[in-house]
Amino acid sequence: MSIRIKNLFEIQRKFNKEIYGSNLSDEDLDKFTQDLALCAHAEISSLISATQYKKHHSFKEPQGLNESRIVYESVDVIRYIMAILNLWDIDFSRFEEAFYKKDIYLHTRREIDADRWMRQPVVIVDMDDVIAEFRGGFANWLEERYNLDVDIESPEYYFIDALKEQGLNPEKTFLDFVESGGFFNLDPVNGSIDFLKNLQAQGYWIHLLTARPEDNLTCLYDTYSWLDKYCIPFNDISFSAEKFRWCAQSKYYDTGSICMTIDDSPKHATEYAIHGLSCLVPEKSYNRKILNTDNVFMYRDFDYALELIKSL
Repeated sequence: MSIRIKNLFEIQRKFNKEIYGSNLSDEDLDKFTQDLALCAHAEISSLISATQYKKHHSFKEPQGLNESRIVYESVDVIRYIMAILNLWDIDFSRFEEAFYKKDIYLHTRREIDADRWMRQPVVIVDMDDVIAEFRGGFANWLEERYNLDVDIESPEYYFIDALKEQGLNPEKTFLDFVESGGFFNLDPVNGSIDFLKNLQAQGYWIHLLTARPEDNLTCLYDTYSWLDKYCIPFNDISFSAEKFRWCAQSKYYDTGSICMTIDDSPKHATEYAIHGLSCLVPEKSYNRKILNTDNVFMYRDFDYALELIKSL
């Protein structure tokens, strides 16, 4: 009899209710999660103890692993993990979604690590509002979630004043956007994919550098899944809130390989420029007062941006 993952979750959920009941307090969730995690750890340890991991000890055949032991010990481990998911009301569809996104991440990182930089000229490319329509997507989400109509041409990047007027904490609201899959649901900036394809075709190494919070796992895996979803051309990706510092510590910097940066943020563009890195900046309502220097180049379309990179 074939049992799908949905059925396994339901079977384990019934057993969970018999053991733990319903309407658990935060303290109960905390304690039971710890208990179940320790039980899962114990089951994994029992698998390890049956192998010859102590190389200096002789291995006795009767204690060795066999197929039945692997199967039933593994079932225990998985059931304890499913029990934790059940405690937190994480259903099978959420788990499947996370599994597939994690798989995309693992395969993408494997491909990135296998593709070594051979000292090609490097273009450092921001993501949000350079290749991903963050502000438009965030504004649409605010309207759907809070019935809040924000001005997309506001000089404030995160619409902070509009959020505060509605009694919303800007930082918490942004994290809610992230946890709801907001980054995965963004549209690509029109023309950005062809622009990146053209850069690669001309021999440039494209390193995406975003200030998104990498420590937020939803953000991390949604970012990789979004890149896979739209087949975004790039060679590597990093996360850093201090972009020039990241560049200065990168393998590209001392060899002078960074020929161009692209960023919409006044902060990052200015820091690039005053430290000698040329920066292309898409013209936006929030970056019109950017520091005017010889190293900052504003653009309105990607054709113009591509020509600028060639000329520089």
